[in-house]
Amino acid sequence: MITMPDYPITESTVRINRKTIARGFLGCLSLGSSRLLNYLLLLGAMAFSTASYGYHPKAGTTDYTHYPQGGGLFVTAAFGPDDRLWRVVPEKWHVYVDYSTDLGKTFSAPVRINKKSQRIKVSGENRPGIAVDRSGRISVIYPAEGTQPIALYFSTSTDNGRSFSIPKPLSDKASEANFFQGRLVLNASGQAHIFWLDERDRTDWRQPGNAIYYTTVDGQGSPDFINQKLSDTLCECCRIAAAIDNDGQPVLFARFIYPGGIRDHGLLRTRADGREPLSWRVTFDQWEIKGCPEHGPALSISTDGRYHIAWFTQGSVRQGLFYAYSSDRGQNFSYPLPFGTPEKLPSHPDIMARGKHVILTWTEYDGAKTQLLMMQSTDGGQTWLPARSIAESTNRSDFPFLLSNARGIFVSWNSKSEGYRLIPLD
Repeated sequence: MITMPDYPITESTVRINRKTIARGFLGCLSLGSSRLLNYLLLLGAMAFSTASYGYHPKAGTTDYTHYPQGGGLFVTAAFGPDDRLWRVVPEKWHVYVDYSTDLGKTFSAPVRINKKSQRIKVSGENRPGIAVDRSGRISVIYPAEGTQPIALYFSTSTDNGRSFSIPKPLSDKASEANFFQGRLVLNASGQAHIFWLDERDRTDWRQPGNAIYYTTVDGQGSPDFINQKLSDTLCECCRIAAAIDNDGQPVLFARFIYPGGIRDHGLLRTRADGREPLSWRVTFDQWEIKGCPEHGPALSISTDGRYHIAWFTQGSVRQGLFYAYSSDRGQNFSYPLPFGTPEKLPSHPDIMARGKHVILTWTEYDGAKTQLLMMQSTDGGQTWLPARSIAESTNRSDFPFLLSNARGIFVSWNSKSEGYRLIPLD
């Protein structure tokens, strides 16, 4: 059993100053050290290939041969209020939605979202999103080429997935600037909160960092996507983690760029009264890197209000995957707990907390195959049972994501050779 130290991180809180920290260019430059470069190159070969369209899985729980081009690797899934499992599946020119009533063993005929062909621009970090509210309304976001090289589109269904609205770009500056890395979450009333990285404010491309914008959709009439800016200086290619706190407000956990080129993580909490969002630094790994690691974090907030976070770093203070929790709404966190086997490149964690039950999942690569691992805590993250492998893949695989419904907790995982799997956890 692994025990979490009970002393908190003591570094003082750092507030993001959006007016003084510079913005920067998109993409990866020098990665700082040959060891880090080798790590990221191998990790990229394992997980980040976007040339994954048009395949036909040889085996697995799902046969994609009923898709025009065989389905895509970067699939996102969510349970609806009736425990039906919904998926958004991107291909090269179109995005589809289907559903399963038998926990992922079989799926319905896919419904195309975009009737007009678009060049779909998905990757592990820049992925589609789907959510279903209590009324059954389905909201979908996906990245595709627009007036600019990349944009984020929104579509919704109010007839139980039989048809979808014409996709619309979320940014009110879509004709002027790229925007991507969308994150979609629903609050308890079914209001959709959508966050993304946006290049509209960049003036000096020699400086790193993008802004984060968001909009809300309440499902009443045609959405007009009123855009609001939350912060500058987010890492350009790392996806955002988001959760709804016990006050019904969205909380973001993301990799920011701090003074000195340090790419550590911070929390950002919106406020219902429209005031400036609260933002502060919570990891202090001191990762100085002149490029984007393409390795977003994970966040879950339990019903008792405890924040649970997981992240990847190659900083001067610590390297690898880490977990921590906070019992005071993110102001102080437990000392970071390392997990995963360092020599097997542990990567891309996800986390879910249901009361005191907390689950971590991630992947590891031994040079021949990718293993899916999980680790559980039954006391709110203070102690952990040993990690165990629950699945593997011999070819390219997507990131794992945790889902839950009334029947339990599952890992949603897609791979090129084995197909889509919804894996139940004990």
